[in-house]
Formats: sequence, C-alpha cells, structure tokens
Amino acid sequence: MREHLRSIPFFSSLDDQALDVLAGRLQRKHVHKGASVFLAGEPGNEMYIIRSGLVKIISQYEEEERFILYLGPGDFFGEGAALFGGNHSASVYVVIDAELLMLSHDDLTPLMARYPEMARTIIRELHQRLRLSLRSPIQTKQLTVIASIGDATPLLAQHLAQVSGEDVLLLDLNDQSHELDRAALRDGHVYLTHTERALNAEELPEHISQLIKQYYWVVLWAVPDEVPLTRKALDQADLRVALGAAFAQPAHRLVPNHLYADDDVTAIHQLARRLARRQVGLALSSGNARGMAHIGVLKVLREENIPVDMIAGTSAGALFGALHAAGRSVEEMAEFARRVQNEYNFFTGFRNWDFSFPPRWGLIKGNMFLKQLQQLLPGLTFEELETPLAVVAADLVSGEEIVLERGPLPEALRATMSMGGFLEPARHDGRLLIDGGAVNPVPGQILADRGMNIIITSNVIPTLQERMRWQRGQIAKDKSSLVDIMLNEREIMEGAIIRSRMRPVDVVIQPDVARYHVRQYDKAHEIIQAGENATRLQIPYIRKLLAPRPRKIPSA
Repeated sequence: MREHLRSIPFFSSLDDQALDVLAGRLQRKHVHKGASVFLAGEPGNEMYIIRSGLVKIISQYEEEERFILYLGPGDFFGEGAALFGGNHSASVYVVIDAELLMLSHDDLTPLMARYPEMARTIIRELHQRLRLSLRSPIQTKQLTVIASIGDATPLLAQHLAQVSGEDVLLLDLNDQSHELDRAALRDGHVYLTHTERALNAEELPEHISQLIKQYYWVVLWAVPDEVPLTRKALDQADLRVALGAAFAQPAHRLVPNHLYADDDVTAIHQLARRLARRQVGLALSSGNARGMAHIGVLKVLREENIPVDMIAGTSAGALFGALHAAGRSVEEMAEFARRVQNEYNFFTGFRNWDFSFPPRWGLIKGNMFLKQLQQLLPGLTFEELETPLAVVAADLVSGEEIVLERGPLPEALRATMSMGGFLEPARHDGRLLIDGGAVNPVPGQILADRGMNIIITSNVIPTLQERMRWQRGQIAKDKSSLVDIMLNEREIMEGAIIRSRMRPVDVVIQPDVARYHVRQYDKAHEIIQAGENATRLQIPYIRKLLAPRPRKIPSA
C-alpha cells in the first residue's frame, strides 16, 4: 500500500511513516459506472483521490447541467468541502468503475500543515484547471471508450484516427490481432496492444482508466461471446459498436442499444465520422424555380467528396433532396429541372393539373401532381433512401411544424409543396398539411436535433433588399399575375422567418438567384450554375470544419 500511495502525486512528498499512518486512515469506496459520488449542493467534508477509474465533473448553471472535465487515476476532487466545509459546488459522476480513496477534513488538515508540498500540489492542480477553464470554459463532451465486436474493428480504429486526428489505442481483449500489421496501424496513428496476461473482468476498469491518460480514444476489441470480459467491456464503454452482417438486427442479444455498420469501407468511414462528431447535415430551402440551384449545390458537394449524412428539405428543397437521397445522379436531376418548364409549369403544363371548379381549398386539387411524384419516385419510401431525409410540412389548423421521415416519399413531397391557395392541402394522418415554408423554409434546426454536428444550408430565398432590387421593376411594369402575387407574398413571409432560424447553421450557401423570377423554370441551366458557384466559394470553410484536429503524441 505504501508504494501505491507514493505513486499518487498528491502523496509523493510523504515519508514512509506518514504513508503508513495515512494508509490506516484512508477509506476506500467503490462506485459503479453511471452512479454519482456526490451532487452539487450536498454537504461534504471529505476529499477524494482516484485510485482507478474515471469521473466527470458537472456544474449547474441556470438550471442547466454543463460538463466541465474528466478526472482519472491520481487526480483528486472535493478538496474545497474537505478544507473549508460547506456544500459541494459541482456534481461528480463515475464514467468508468472507480476505486476512490477518501480523506476526511480531520486527517487532511494536519497532514497539510506538516507537509506543505501537499498544499502546493493542490494549488498547482487548481491552477492548471483554471488555465484550462480560461481557454475553454466548458469542455466539449467526447466519447472516448468504445467497445466493438466484429472483424472490422481495426479498420474502424484506422478511420477514427483519420477523421478525428487523434491517436487511437486498439486494445485486443482476446488475442484476435495476431495477423495484423502493427507497423501499418501505427503509421495510421492506431496503437495496437493486448494485455500481458488474461485480464479478469473486474480488472478491466482499472486497466482502461490508465490507458485513457495516454490516448484520446480507446477501442476495446471484444469477442462476440457472452463471456465476463466482453460483458464488462460493453458495460464500461461510452458507446457500443457491432460491425458485420451477423450483428445487423436492431437489438442483438449480446450488444443491445448498439451502433451497427456493415464491414465495408464506406459504412465504416461514416460510422467513424459519427463517433468523431463530424456528421454533416444539409438543409435545402424552399424556393420554387430558384430551388433548382440546389442541384448545383449537390453537384459540387459530390465532386468535392463532401459527405452528407442527412438532408432536411422544405418544398423545392425537399424535392431535390429526395432525388439526391434516392441516389439519382446530378445529370438526372438537371434533366428533370429542364423538363419542368413544359411538363409541370402552371401555365404551360395544363395536362398535368387537375383544376378545382369552383376552387374551395385551392386552385389545384393535387391528385395528378401526386401521380407525377409517384412516377418520378415509384414506390419509394423514406426507409429505402440511401441518405436519411426529413421533409418539412405545416399543419394548416394548428400551425405546427410537421416533420415527415417515414412511409411513402411521394405523399410527403406532395404535402411540403402544397402552397396555400394554389395546391389543396394534403391529408396526412388526420391532418391538413401545407407547404413547410410557412413555418420553416430552411430546416437547419431539424438536422441539429437529429445529431448532425456540421450544418450546411443552401438558401435560395432572397433577402428583402435583394427582392427590392430585382422585383420592383416587374411590379412596376404590371407583369405580375395572381400566382406571382401569391408566390411573392409567401417569399416575403419566408424571408422574415429565416432570420430567426439560422442559429445552428455552420455554413450558409447563398446562390445568387434573386434576379430570377420564381417561375423562371426556363433558366434552369443558369440557376443550377449559380448553385455551383456559391458552393465552390464555401468549400474551403467546409473542409476546415471537417479537418482533423492536431494530433496528440501518446505518452510512453
């Protein structure tokens, strides 16, 4: 016990006699993962030193819990209450099963009086924490321990290192790695290791807590068998991962509530970005003919290999987002846009519209429009899309934002494109749904709510200043029809809504399309090109957001 205490920085200045006395006074406490050591506001008079395990410090700020930092073996906490009494200022929760040593106020103060170096240790540590808080008042929560089953686990570790820029330790718990090229892994900043002897399951938390001090990511490579070591690894991990077709079912008996990926490179890379918090969401605005600029946006993102993990779209944005999510090529989308002028235009495509006489809910019934969408995306459902998609509509009665993400895709597009007064509301699950632009024309927040970390928007709705510049001439020449007035009214409303909806957005792509009329479908080529031009301007910044952080060199 004496040598173990001496290895803890807080006790390193004590002589043998003091260590022996201390060993008799220290109390031990074992706390399981997920439990609290103490909560903010609770009274306390004990200081805690972490022998093994990992804890996180949580502060309470205006009724909101905020993550502060992690502490591991050799670190201490609760020193304020132990020295001065009173209530704890923060809460402490166990992240990995922790073995704690507790020192009461009555034992701590005499020791510090006799050994001033202990006081200096506390001051030095608190100074370091203060410097950290000044650089980043609230640290970003990060998942650091991952339990993975499946032969593709080393590949996941490589992609995780590549995406995050951090070193990854791959801990082989069951000697599965004897044929792997360790040098190649190390070149990719993956450090493969295994335990020198067979670990007892109860020893794993201590082993992990030591590794976390050296490596940012620890991937526990476990065998897919119900053995104690595998169960302990799954229990201690921040996240569970299953790789390969054998684990495709949503609730595998061994790994419940896990993330799954096929063992191909594309799926593994996408999972690595999810773990490293580099998932990209793309929000596509409403915009009628101007919405064709989204095709140019999607074209450049594909050419530049910018990943898109989820799309949210409103009206025209939902339509082109759906085509992209369904795997349609840019050429197919551009060809569709060129056909719109003759086949789907309100004034030239009479055969495609079922007019309502007399109009009650709208000028167009919308049944033929739905058939056109069903021909464009025959039998397709949200669940079959290559990229997850969310479509925004609005409840005509309640004014609620309705997000459609399941079931038949054409019906959802029919709803989000049902502009009030023009196309009759769509009936969906007992609701009357209209164009989502009435509530959320640029749905970036939806992507943030679904876990996307980098939010890109393509907004083709002009500002009020742009509208004044380009539309005043058309109005003055008396060239606006009833449909134009309805579309302009909607656009003014959407422009006002957008100003309050951009908070979670990281990148705004704003194609220069204000000069084009909302019905200028014949300008498809120019509008698509405007989308391309605006996107290329933002590519350097998007790459910066996706770039790995500077690497940390692991300790020896």
